[in-house]
Amino acid sequence: MRIALLEDDMLQAEIVERWLIDDGHECVLFATGAEFRFGVRRQTFGLVILDWMLPDDDGLEVLIWLRRTVSTRLPSMMVTARNEESAVVAALDAGADDFLTKPVRREE
Repeated sequence: MRIALLEDDMLQAEIVERWLIDDGHECVLFATGAEFRFGVRRQTFGLVILDWMLPDDDGLEVLIWLRRTVSTRLPSMMVTARNEESAVVAALDAGADDFLTKPVRREE
């Protein structure tokens, strides 16, 4: 599967990318919301993984944009340090299919 990963923390991005590649997936990294928005309009993905807190954007806003502009069906996952119930609910209400808190754990 081809996976888009929006993550501004390069160490975190490299770890998740390695796990995905080791499991047989192709991973395309995006460090900013702007790069992600540009890339997903020009490439096809089977899953997107979105960080919430970005230097140039808000991952929740990126998710809302994705649902309105690109696809309502493309599976999406929020991965963030935010773990309060209201954040989980907001992400799911915005169209996320799943939600993981950082630090991510490979088996989870």
